[in-house]
Amino acid sequence: MTTLKGGGDKTYRENCLPASGDNFVIDDIGSSPARDLPPAHNSVGTKLGNDSFGLPLYVPLQDSGRPGKNSSLTVPWSLRKSDGRKEVRVLEFLRSPQFWRQVEFALRVTLIAVFPSVGLVVGFIPLNILGTSTSVLSAIVLASKVTVGEMIAFIFTWLRAGCIWLPFATCGVALGLGNHIGVWCAYYTLVLFVIATFTENMVRRVCLLLFNICMIGLLVKPDSSLVYPSRVMADWCIGTLLCALAVFVPYPIFSKTRAQKALCEIANCTGAAFTGMTSCFWSPSNVERNMSMTKVRMLIATVDEALQTFYLEQDHSFYEFLFDSGDARRARWFKAQLFERLRTNLIALSQVLDMVEGRPWVIDESERSLAFGQHLSPHIKDVAASVDKLMDALTSAHTIKAVSDLDELFTDVSAATRKLQHEFNAARLDLFYQHRPETLEEFVPLMTYFMFTIINSHDTISQFGCDMSKVEVSRMSSAKVVVAKVVWEPFKEEIEYVLKLFRTFRRREIQRLIEAAKVSAAMIATVGFSLLIGVDKESLSGPSIIAFVSGSNPVEAVQASVVRLTACILGTVIGFFAGTYSSTPTDKIISVCVLMFIGTFFRTDKDYGILVVYAMFVLIPLNTMESTTTEDTLSRMNQITFGILIYIIISAAVFPLSPSLILRKKRINILIRFGEAVTKLCGLFSKPLATDLLADGSNDPTSNAPVGNDSVLRSNISASRAFTLSFSERLIVSTDSCMEEIDALLNETSRRLKRTVPFEAFARKERGLLFVHYPTKACERTAFTLNRMMGLLRSMWCSWSILRSQKAYTPEMRHILRTLQPIALDASSSFNRFVDLMCYALRNPTTALQTELMQAVLDFMQSVEELCLRKNHIMIAVITKAVNAEYGMNNLTHGNGNRSHRSETLTPPCDATGLATSECARSSGIKSSALPLLRKKTFNSIDSMGISGQNIVSLSDNFVMPISGEDSEGLHALSLSLSMFSNDAKLLLMSLEEMLDHMRKTA
Repeated sequence: MTTLKGGGDKTYRENCLPASGDNFVIDDIGSSPARDLPPAHNSVGTKLGNDSFGLPLYVPLQDSGRPGKNSSLTVPWSLRKSDGRKEVRVLEFLRSPQFWRQVEFALRVTLIAVFPSVGLVVGFIPLNILGTSTSVLSAIVLASKVTVGEMIAFIFTWLRAGCIWLPFATCGVALGLGNHIGVWCAYYTLVLFVIATFTENMVRRVCLLLFNICMIGLLVKPDSSLVYPSRVMADWCIGTLLCALAVFVPYPIFSKTRAQKALCEIANCTGAAFTGMTSCFWSPSNVERNMSMTKVRMLIATVDEALQTFYLEQDHSFYEFLFDSGDARRARWFKAQLFERLRTNLIALSQVLDMVEGRPWVIDESERSLAFGQHLSPHIKDVAASVDKLMDALTSAHTIKAVSDLDELFTDVSAATRKLQHEFNAARLDLFYQHRPETLEEFVPLMTYFMFTIINSHDTISQFGCDMSKVEVSRMSSAKVVVAKVVWEPFKEEIEYVLKLFRTFRRREIQRLIEAAKVSAAMIATVGFSLLIGVDKESLSGPSIIAFVSGSNPVEAVQASVVRLTACILGTVIGFFAGTYSSTPTDKIISVCVLMFIGTFFRTDKDYGILVVYAMFVLIPLNTMESTTTEDTLSRMNQITFGILIYIIISAAVFPLSPSLILRKKRINILIRFGEAVTKLCGLFSKPLATDLLADGSNDPTSNAPVGNDSVLRSNISASRAFTLSFSERLIVSTDSCMEEIDALLNETSRRLKRTVPFEAFARKERGLLFVHYPTKACERTAFTLNRMMGLLRSMWCSWSILRSQKAYTPEMRHILRTLQPIALDASSSFNRFVDLMCYALRNPTTALQTELMQAVLDFMQSVEELCLRKNHIMIAVITKAVNAEYGMNNLTHGNGNRSHRSETLTPPCDATGLATSECARSSGIKSSALPLLRKKTFNSIDSMGISGQNIVSLSDNFVMPISGEDSEGLHALSLSLSMFSNDAKLLLMSLEEMLDHMRKTA
């Protein structure tokens, strides 16, 4: 019988089962034969301290007399708060800093810009400098900005727009088009088409709005003087200059300050997230790991939001050239690039830690893993602490020189990283070479990828230091740079657009012409409809609405139109009420200032900012007119409504641009580039190093000799490592054209991926005649998976960067790459087959390709799995062969006795590529694959190598590991990234299939 541990001669039945007289009742699960015994005999350590199933009695650990679930007694005493003082939360918003910032912004605009303008309009200030009563206030609504950089950027945009619309309007006045309605319509439509074709965004809106105002004014007064457009321009300039004054008084708010504040938040969160992640791998428990990762994910989300804020403010700070040095601006830009790359490393870390969270026993229940953790955890903490100190110091380094002065902290990071690499190699030598494992445990790829990402973060920091040291002071002044960006770059873009339009005839350029034609047609149609129904020319306001609601697709136009209609109703009602009950100039000044203060207060709000801007545009004419009538109010509402409806009808009926179609085409292009990237990355298995071509004069990077047979080449490789960059400084010095080509491809793919974000929101709102619920979750999963796959492709590139940063491959490494090359090519071929099928399915949603797509993904996953498993087996084979060879050489020095003994215990090692081909051939059938046997780890070759977990080998001091730290981390990171990439391909298929099903229903 089986005996219990420590049970002496007593059997399992004698120890665990109750005696015959204990009234053992198996039906009553809750009963226990020892329940009626005295407490002294009921302890766990006694002979009868077992339950009815023979297990030791459970001793309750928690107090059963707990208070109610809402009691504060569960909270530690030091954290309890007294309930004696009640807080009043009615006016809690008064404690918000954002509330007072918005109040300050509204007061600046109201007191410095709006009050003088209203005084000029109503005659309170006796200066006759305004041509119209509404232009200056409309300019204030459009030009109200918070920061200096934002204001100066708008001024440049305003001047650029003025250089376009003012000559066209002046030419129309000079030709006297107001007396010839037919010629006026033709000229009006043609100029609108030209403006809409060659301008974009705010420049386009300002040009369309002011040109329309001037041409409608010319239609109302055909005998207007030649300076009429210039008077309109002057009125808008007055409002713009008053807003500029409000930005500076009483003190300026700079975009550079906000950009630097965002960088500080990014640096602090990056350092905290890096420290938290590095402590999660060997965590005391999975619960602590889960809690830490939850905090880390919140920090990464904060970094993402702060990066968006930084780029917005950094673009505005470009125009603060009079108040900000180019050196500080470039330093902020370089630091932002550093944090972007560190964020990519954090995402890679989170991916491997997500796998650890899902399978914690792989790390927590492996003795070898815990031994690695005991060796490496203190040094990982040192690296994290040094990185955290550097991140904190970068928050106060505002110039390139200040960053260069942090050389000591950069050195600390390098020293800690070098120490970590040394300890990692020592742990590998001890736990992999001296304590020879039978198989490569599951934690090894995860741990190596974890180490790879940590050290890669240091490489990123080192690259940042190198880039900062190479920065040259620009001889071009900041003003010249701004002029070049504002004047020359837009002109250059328009020239390129014209050339592309007549040379390539691509969809993007042609669609731009179609949208320009829609805008001009809608505006002239609105003018015609207004005149047809007898609207007074002086109150003709329908076409100006289209200048602000025009978009690139019908969904965008409808969204802007809904907001505009809501704002129209709100502004009309409030403007009519204020205009009716404001009879004196003082009343008008007060009412306009109060309404503009309220509107400006909500202007910076994310949800209501656009709405209040449109509402202020509508209420200004109604509140500033001498007499406001119901007919004028209704007429403006009708014109706005009909103008929006006309544009929506034209936009949806004439060559509509479907956002979902554009999103599909963009994703097709992204998938095609994914396929190209995978092909190039897998092709690197056969690409020689740049130094190999110079040293060997050969294009063959691999060796046909078995592992360990080329001793001369091994000695040459070992000698050349003295000139190779250390692991902690493994920056690519020589030009690697293959890596640069892949890097350019990945950068382009990343830019394309970012451009799909706006169309995802538009596609969600699009609908046809048949309403079908849009698969929002599937669209979000698709975007998330594509971004993950993009990050994994970048991780593969970094893995190859490590492998190719050496002067030459070792013979073992050459042999490994040669062995894995066919599998990698199969994997890339199967993924490209999946890409081809998916692209065809996206172009033709009604085609049922589910079976072919599933088979392609399955082939891809199987190829990647076989590559990973073969890599694991080969690395164990290489390690074992090197250890056996070293052990045999050591035994030869001790005499013939030891040599004969070794010959009996060690069989000749087989080739690392001979993965039980006979077994594979018998088990594979048609397709020869070692995958089933690799999964079961049943190769005879492993046993023939004499691998034993109990054997501890003492290696000599001059022993050289056949697989270096770079090789190990590069291979493991590459294979694990490929494995996660193949799994994400399966998830991508599932989410895209759900979206294809939606397209089939709406077709």
